Amino acid sequence: MTNEADRLALSRPGADAPLLLHGAGCTARVRPWPFQPDVAHLVLLRQARLPTPADLERWEVALRAVGYRSVRTGAVGAAAAGCMERAGYHIAQELVLLQHDDPRTAGHDANDGFTTRRLTGADDPAASEVDCAAFGGGWQLDAAAIDDVRHATPRHRARGLHATAGQQRLDGYAITGRDARQGFLQRLAVHPSVQGRGAGRHLVADSLHWLARWRVQRVLVNTPTGNDRALALYLAMGFHRLPERLRVYERSLA
Repeated sequence: MTNEADRLALSRPGADAPLLLHGAGCTARVRPWPFQPDVAHLVLLRQARLPTPADLERWEVALRAVGYRSVRTGAVGAAAAGCMERAGYHIAQELVLLQHDDPRTAGHDANDGFTTRRLTGADDPAASEVDCAAFGGGWQLDAAAIDDVRHATPRHRARGLHATAGQQRLDGYAITGRDARQGFLQRLAVHPSVQGRGAGRHLVADSLHWLARWRVQRVLVNTPTGNDRALALYLAMGFHRLPERLRVYERSLA
């Protein structure tokens, strides 16, 4: 095993703490992919500095040594996409990138019947249940992944949604992040039982209003190319498509 693999030899997929892989001027964080413990979820922490082919090869040896059978990246832009493709990774998912230019213009129907509250870390298992109901095909989030979403930006707002006031069951949630004047709608999920009733619109409006209070000037969101319902929602809420696509890449470690 390489030195990198030696340092990771006592770790196994499923450990609470993420692995950190260091390259020539870049770092990647690795956790097991939600509900797929033999798939490494590799997130490049600074996409301005990309891993070299030697970095990726060394990381793959290390990940294989601790029990992973394949590796899947987070969503990456064009520069990182070229890096992954040259290293033999293939596209697992393509995402539409959208932008909102003025969150102050977001409308909100306060009488739509939905209520929201602060979503705490203790709510992450319930949020994961909503996520699993809303998403399929291996793209749903577990509680650990939801916690990662919370901490992906310097500041965040996490809100849970209830279709009926006073009920205990969570019907939806949204996590919104901000970094200076840049905002991100990082994750939004609505339980299928309440989809089509305005729950998603309520959560998007709540997120945009929070960002507007902090004078955020630009908000980004992405959604898979085949998610027509989410795409229609974001367009109706004032987002517009950007020409760039994001991609998730995958490679077998066999």
